[in-house]
Amino acid sequence: MTSQFRYRLLFGILGTAGVFLSLYYSFSEFFKPILILLHVAIVWAALSEYYQLARHKEFAPLKKLGIASSICFIIALDLSLQYPCCKGIPQLILLGSFICCFLAFFTHRTSPLGNLAVTVFGIVYLTIPLGCALMINYFFSPEQGQDGRLWLLYVLVVSKVTDVGAYFVGKGLGNTKLAPWISPKKTVEGAIGGFISALAVSFIFVIVAKATGAITLSLVQNLWLSIAITILAQLGDLTESLLKRDAGVKDSSRLPGFGGILDVIDSLVFTLPFMYLVLYSGLI
Repeated sequence: MTSQFRYRLLFGILGTAGVFLSLYYSFSEFFKPILILLHVAIVWAALSEYYQLARHKEFAPLKKLGIASSICFIIALDLSLQYPCCKGIPQLILLGSFICCFLAFFTHRTSPLGNLAVTVFGIVYLTIPLGCALMINYFFSPEQGQDGRLWLLYVLVVSKVTDVGAYFVGKGLGNTKLAPWISPKKTVEGAIGGFISALAVSFIFVIVAKATGAITLSLVQNLWLSIAITILAQLGDLTESLLKRDAGVKDSSRLPGFGGILDVIDSLVFTLPFMYLVLYSGLI
């Protein structure tokens, strides 16, 4: 067992335990502020790594403004989900953030087109998708029967099992490169392994969750939803690899066993918004 694998296993176990505890107590008045602080910390770390990638490409993003705007957005989003009087504030913060980005370049800033695009893209690529986790978690009120915490746990589990399955199958059986110019280590066999692993876990998860009555999914719904999530999870992984390859870096930071926060959350940037839109549209 390599040291990298031991670190990956240790952080995976600790991270999984942290997620379970965070979701379980997410409706506790005492724990809500802690949950928001954890969410803010993840967004802060992910954006910091992203803006660092941009600096490798010799861009000069408005890092402080992008992170500050994102923190305000996450806090406002949480308040809007708890208090009806706060609805609309997260959208106003996003609008204000975009305006401030332009204003910041009105005086003595170089390359506004590229640097503005990089700054705003960080918010669109990371802050808004990660904010969908809160919207899924609190989507249902306690009186509605279904539990948003289980839906959030579902999309997290299916997304991460896709990663884990692809990693182990690719490491053991992978020969055919999936996208060598983006990520030389990713293989077609690994992608198939992640796909099958995610489908299997999805069915097991739903069978167990349906016993509680907190999730209602038919066999057909379970099939198309898990297929969509595992495909989007792998696309998210490839997307982050594309950005790192373009920036000429191997890891977005030095988180032991993983490389960086972006490597941990990359599979969620598409799956979280997708899951929220599925719930919002009433497709399930």
